[in-house]
This record gives sequence, structure tokens and C-alpha cells, in this order.
Amino acid sequence: MQRIQPSGEEGDTVTGETRPERKAALRGLVYRILPDSLMIFLGLIMAPIVIIPLLIPSLPQSAVEFLNIVDTTIIAIFVLEYILKLGLAENPVSHFLDRWHLLDLVIITLPVLEVVPGVSSTLARSSPTLRLLRVVRVAAAGGRSVERRIEPEIADVGPATPAFSTMRIQGVVGDAGGDYREYTPAEVKEHLADPSVEAWFDLSGVSRLDFPVLSDMLGIPDVFFESRLMKPSHPGITVADATRLVFVQEPERTVRVKNGVRIPVMTSIGLIIVNRGKTIVTVSKAEDRFFGQIRAGLDESTLTGAPLYARVLYESLDRINEDYARILSEMEAELMRLESIPNKEMPKNFLDTVFQFKRVSSVLASSLFHQKEVATIIAKDIPAAGSWAGQKSVFDALSNETDYLHETAGNIREGLLSLIDVHINSVSYEMNRAMRVIAVLSALVLIPTLIGQVLGMNILGTPFSLYLWEVTVWTIISMLVVGWVFYRLGWLR
Repeated sequence: MQRIQPSGEEGDTVTGETRPERKAALRGLVYRILPDSLMIFLGLIMAPIVIIPLLIPSLPQSAVEFLNIVDTTIIAIFVLEYILKLGLAENPVSHFLDRWHLLDLVIITLPVLEVVPGVSSTLARSSPTLRLLRVVRVAAAGGRSVERRIEPEIADVGPATPAFSTMRIQGVVGDAGGDYREYTPAEVKEHLADPSVEAWFDLSGVSRLDFPVLSDMLGIPDVFFESRLMKPSHPGITVADATRLVFVQEPERTVRVKNGVRIPVMTSIGLIIVNRGKTIVTVSKAEDRFFGQIRAGLDESTLTGAPLYARVLYESLDRINEDYARILSEMEAELMRLESIPNKEMPKNFLDTVFQFKRVSSVLASSLFHQKEVATIIAKDIPAAGSWAGQKSVFDALSNETDYLHETAGNIREGLLSLIDVHINSVSYEMNRAMRVIAVLSALVLIPTLIGQVLGMNILGTPFSLYLWEVTVWTIISMLVVGWVFYRLGWLR
């Protein structure tokens, strides 16, 4: 069986399913067939089955036997669920040592011991302690279900605040060829207070603990860093007095496996660029991610003679555009691969794969739309005259490149939508052809059926005689005529 994998990742080619992927697919199938909701339901059913014989000892023997059969069946389902989920777990050891799964093991082990020779005589099936222990399965299944519902809510809160500050300040004062070193918040604040100082400071590893320090150092409210760095937000640009605040996002495409399908996931890392006079500050919650990339770009910058803040701003935007271009190039290659697959060879998860790529392309198109607006505004603000007016065309080219990337993301999205439509239309067409063939066959079968029903009636006294060969011939002729009509209508082509 062939399957489609996103490009740009290790093993991202059209290859057969690997063993981990098959295991993940089987695990997903087991969790769909034996979900926690079913286990809770069976536990609720088992509760009265266990308790009723304890409360009513004089039950008829037939009723007791029926309850025992249902009880044994439910226990067998519990045992099957435990073995399958343990065997197919991504990490069997962690799965086994989970507190809820250990409780599951105890609950299913005690009833199983009843049928073991030598033990059943000691642990009688009517033992109140043993039978009441089975009811705990309801709490076990319910607890696991509640636990899984709580975890996603916690994950959505955002990154946990570390116990201590991890912020690191690196930068350079003067020309980019100066001495790069680490600075303290007090030193950065002092340089920012002097409009004649040309400097670049990079603040990495920023967390909520650092917001008061950032607010005091840059003169920006805490809520700005909270909304831009810790929460999802679109790229944008804000101007307040002599300070220009630019917020951009570096895209990242990761892959996660769900039910055996590799699903591309778009994430982003926010970067705040604070430009005040000749000083520029870059702020990110990622540790040492942007500083090295921007610094390497400054050494090869095409903006020779331009101010330091302009070169840092250009390198920041250009580096992010390169990341977008890389992801879009991978998606274009994947789109071409998907389009080249014949309809008869499409894998069973084709639509799911295409839909996931379409979702990623929509996210990219939305982000690039706002990124394009940021690049356009910056390019328009570049003065046409001055010490580096000749470099204005570089920012114009950067703006045009961002616009092109936005159009490319939109084209990929449209291509994926068209691919979905073609696939659905092809499936519908094949289904219509099959339904037409079924209709023709039904019509042809109806002819001998009607003739047989007529011959089955009392036809004595008719002024003509019938022979079997005549009936057969007329039946065949009628079927050929009907078949010819359908053929001419195109139903058999």
C-alpha cells in the first residue's frame, strides 16, 4: 500500500508504510473500537450485575447464570482492551506504569484468577470482596477519561513560566563590525536613552518573568509582550512617537503522526523588533535563535553603507522570507507529487493528507498577507533621499518578494482545493458508472422475471401454443433490445 508523506522531512517520499506507522494505525483502530466511553458504559452495566446478586441472594438460577455470562463477557472485553492497548502503546513501559493502567491490571486480574484451577476454590465467584472490586473499574475508566480531557486544556494555556529568568541580552554598539558581547538591562536602557548611539541588542529566552524588566527598559507596556510573544497573533507594525514596533513570525513546519497519517502542523516563533532612532532591539522567547542568523546576515549584507538598524531590520525580514520560501517550495513539490498520482492508485488516506496540506497552506496565506503589509509599510517609510537612499530598492524588492510568496501560498491552496474537487468528482463519476451498470443489469434481469411470472399464470385456452425455445428466443431478443437502447444512451460505455 502506497501512502503520501509531506516533503521536507526525513523519509518524506512515496514509500510503503513503515512498521511504526502500521502500529500507530492499529493503535488508532483499537482506540476507535474500544474507546474509554465504551469502557465506562460497560463498567456502568457491570455495576448492577455485580451488586444485584449480593442484594438478592434468592435470585433464580437462570437469572444468576445469565448475569454470570454477561459479567464474564464484559471482563473478557476489559482483558482484550488492556492487552491490545498495552501491546500497541507507543511506550509500553510508560503505559504499563501509568497509575490508571495499573489499577486496570488489578481489576482484570482478580476475576481472571477465579477460573484458574486451584485458585477458584479459594476465591469463590460469590465472594463479596472480589465482586465489589470489579465495580472500581467504573472509577478507573472514568478517571482516565477525565484525565485526558483536562490535559488539552492545560496545554492550551501556553508555555509554563520558568522558575527563574532565562533572558539573554547580546548585541553590538557602533558599526556591525564592532565587538559583539552580552549586556545588562541597565546598559541597554542607558544606550536607548541616547538617540545618537547606533546599536543593536537581541533579547532571547524572554518569559513572563522578564516582562517588568522589558517594560522598564523599552518603555512598552507588559500587555504588548503578552499578546505578541505568548499568544497567537498576526504580523503587524505600530508606530508610537519615535518608536516603531514591528512584529513578525518565523514559520516552522513540523509533522505529527495521527492514526498512521503524517499530518503537517504549522507553528511560529514571534519576533518583536523595536526601532528607536539609530538603535534597534529584537525580542524573542526563543533562546539564541535569531541572533546568530541575523549576525551572519549582517556580515554578508547587501545594504553596504546603510545604518545598522536598517541592516538588522532587512536581515530579520529577509530571513523570515527565506523560511516561508523553503516551506512553500516543499509544499509545491508535494502538490506536484499528489497531482501525478493516478486516481486508481490513490492511497486510502489521500483526502485526509490533501486536506491537512490545504489547512497549512491557508495558515501560510493568512500569515503572509499580514507579513506583506508589514514589508510594504516599511518599504514606503524608507526615505528617497539621504545617506542610504540608493538602498531603497532593496526594501522594495523585499516587499515584492513577500507579495510573491503570498500569491504562491494562495496558488498552492487553490491547487489543493482543485485536487480535492478532482478526486471527489472522479469518485462520483466512477460511482455513477457503477450505478448505471447496476441499473442496466436490473432492467435486463427484470425481463425474464416478468416473462417467468406470466408463464407461471394459468394460460390454458389461449388461441396459440408456446414452446420453451420460443420463450427463450423472445426473452433473449427482448434483453438485447433493452441492452442496445442503454448502450446507445451511453450507460454501458
